[in-house]
Amino acid sequence: MPRDRRKALIEQIEKCRGSRVLCYITGDRAPAAAQIGDDAVRPMYDCLREIGQTDKLDFFLYSRGGAIDVPWRIVTALRTTAKEWSVLIPYRANSAATLIALGADEIVMGKFGELGPIDPIMNIQRVMPGPSGPGTAMQDSVSVEDIMTYVKFVQDRAGLSDQAALATSLSKLTERLDAVALGSAYRTHSHIRDVARRMLLSRNKPHSEQTMATIVETLAERVYAHGHAIGLNAAAEIGLPAISADEQLDKLMWELLNEYEADMKLLQPIDPAAAVESQENWSEDAVIAILETSATAREFGGKVEVAARRKMPQNLNVSLNLNLQAPQVPTSQEMAVALQRLVEQAQQLILQQAQQAVQQALQSQAPLVGIEAGFRKGEWRKVE
Repeated sequence: MPRDRRKALIEQIEKCRGSRVLCYITGDRAPAAAQIGDDAVRPMYDCLREIGQTDKLDFFLYSRGGAIDVPWRIVTALRTTAKEWSVLIPYRANSAATLIALGADEIVMGKFGELGPIDPIMNIQRVMPGPSGPGTAMQDSVSVEDIMTYVKFVQDRAGLSDQAALATSLSKLTERLDAVALGSAYRTHSHIRDVARRMLLSRNKPHSEQTMATIVETLAERVYAHGHAIGLNAAAEIGLPAISADEQLDKLMWELLNEYEADMKLLQPIDPAAAVESQENWSEDAVIAILETSATAREFGGKVEVAARRKMPQNLNVSLNLNLQAPQVPTSQEMAVALQRLVEQAQQLILQQAQQAVQQALQSQAPLVGIEAGFRKGEWRKVE
């Protein structure tokens, strides 16, 4: 993947800021989006060891979020490496990326930079009852704050104090979530606030307790939509150390983001249905996350794979039409050579025709019932 242009821009940002720069990009290209995850911690440590101790470090960040137990490890590593560190946000730094930003001494936001709420989303498995038989297990997602808000609504807004009425209202919640999921939601509700507070305390100049409480409650609870964008002014109003990038820095940050978008094809989503329109299986090499400094880069690469799922008939009828003509040869030696060529041609033609015939038979006799798409064989690799 091209790196020269990105390296030059990173060096310009370092010169502009008088700092060392570490970039962390998690792609959001459908259907192979990446998230902030534990897998990035080890290669990030390698990048920071290569940088060595520094007075000032800038963390260039683009991410839609990820695991909430990873940001603290990242922030601790950044704080160990640099006396002062700032986060550079050209565009999106949502959810878990916002958690990382809370630990920065300075949040430098581009013209279109945005943070987001830190209310976690839980992935759960629940069983949907069938019409006349066992239910079907399905994956679902639910906001932890939605669960806690419902409980508050029942008690405070609805004014229910009778134990029977409360029990009836809460039973509606248990129809959606089992006891284990509810316990996990409560634990996550407390955990996210604890992590956010520890992030804020890790700064060189921590906020007052009142300001920290306002920041945490606003980001965890008072922003009512998980996808809500929190810009520079809103971030500064709640007490975050957010400043605007100057014109030169904003231009460099945006150009660097454009390079990542182009190299990782972030603005070119894959349409799974179109990918398998003329073939049963489709794949493409892709990089979905990058860790990078001016000296070195590491990429998380693998394959995006899309496969059609069909309802197979009991009997699949496949027809092959081979058009081979025997050669006209006068001698036995020429006959042997010609027959060998004919066999080779036949093998190639049979393989080609068989593939086409099977494809045509599947499309006409096996109806499409679904499409599977995912990212496979992913691994971090160093790019020189």
